[in-house]
Amino acid sequence: MPNKTSVIIPFYNNESYIEDAISSVLTQTCPPKEIIVVNDGSTKKSRQFLDQFDTRVTIIDHEVNQGIAHARNTGVKHSTGEYIAFLDADDLFDPEKLKEQQNLLDKSPSIAACHTGVHVFSKNREIDETCIVKPKTLTFENSAIESHVVPSSFIIRKKVFNDIGGFDPKIRTEDYDFFLSLLTKNYEIQFISEPLTWLRRDNHGNESSKWQYVLYGRTDILKKHWKTLYKHNGLISLFNFMQRTFEMAGWRASKPLSYLFRLLALSLPKAK
Repeated sequence: MPNKTSVIIPFYNNESYIEDAISSVLTQTCPPKEIIVVNDGSTKKSRQFLDQFDTRVTIIDHEVNQGIAHARNTGVKHSTGEYIAFLDADDLFDPEKLKEQQNLLDKSPSIAACHTGVHVFSKNREIDETCIVKPKTLTFENSAIESHVVPSSFIIRKKVFNDIGGFDPKIRTEDYDFFLSLLTKNYEIQFISEPLTWLRRDNHGNESSKWQYVLYGRTDILKKHWKTLYKHNGLISLFNFMQRTFEMAGWRASKPLSYLFRLLALSLPKAK
C-alpha cells in the first residue's frame, strides 16, 4: 500500500509522552508518508529533547507558543501527503490505524474524512473505557450537541482540509468547530468502530477537562454556529446545546444557570 498520509503532531513541553506517540506511528503496518512534529514554542530543554527524533521526523518550530490550532495548521501547510492524520503528543495509534483509515478513503472517494473508536487509558496502558458506539455517518444533527470525534482518531483528505481553511485559532474548542464546519459544508465523515486510537487521560493537565475550557469553548461554538443550529431544529437545538454545556462543565443541578443560558438563546436574533 502506498504511503499517502502525513501525520501531524503538535508539541509543547511534552517530553514525557512524545516518544511513545512517535513510536506508535513508526510501528504502523501501513507506515505514513511523513511525520511532522510542530514544536509550538517549547522551552529550550524540551526543544533539545526533540533532536533525538530528527532523522525520523520533520520538526518545524514556532518561535513562540501559538496554540494547538496554529500548530496543526502549520503542520498541514508543510505536509506533502494526500491524507492528513492528527495525533496529540500524549496519545497513541494502534498499529492498524492508518491502514484501516487509508483503505476506507481509497475505496470511497465520496468520504471526506473518517475517525475511529477509542481506548481511553491511564498509567501502564490500563484501559479505563472503550468508546466504539458512535453514529456510522456524522451529520450536523447528531453532532449539534457535542462532538463525536477525537482529533487523534481523525484523518482527512488534505484538499478538504484546505477548503475548510484549517482550524480556527480564535475558537477555544477548535476541533469541535472544525468538525461542525465540515458538516455545514456537507462533507461526509464516516466512523470505523474498531478502537484504533488510544486517548490518554492521566491527570497530566489535559486542558479539555477544565470547566472553564468547556464553558468558554462551547460559548465560542454557539456564537459561530448558532444560525446553523437554529435552522436544523429551531430553539430546541439551542436549548439542548446550552443544557449540555452546563452538564459538561459540572453544573448539572444549577437550574438558574440553565435558565440564564436559555434566555441567552432567546436573545439571539432570528436566523434567516
